[in-house]
Amino acid sequence: MKYLRDYLLDMLEYLDSVAAFTSDGRAAFMSDRKTQFAVIHAYEVIGEIAKRLPPEAREANPQINWQKLITFRDFLAHNYDRVVLDNIWAAVEDLPNLRSAIESLLSDLPQEPSE
Repeated sequence: MKYLRDYLLDMLEYLDSVAAFTSDGRAAFMSDRKTQFAVIHAYEVIGEIAKRLPPEAREANPQINWQKLITFRDFLAHNYDRVVLDNIWAAVEDLPNLRSAIESLLSDLPQEPSE
């Protein structure tokens, strides 16, 4: 069984991957199909993690727009033919804000899992 901390650490791992994949900037992202695929997949996983969080954890932390992450994931997974790379890049640009919010949430959690 995964605990909230585990999910959030997984999310940070994927956010770090997106940051690494896009470190060469927008032009490199827009011209590299493999990077686009990697970033899109990472955002699908990030949204899936958000879906798996206990609803009470999402409700207790409204500073993060969980529903936006979930909707983004669903769109990416089910609308491959309508994905707009500019929208993906907008998510990349907002990544530091999301990462900061996840880190803050993690710092407020107890170190040991509780049942």
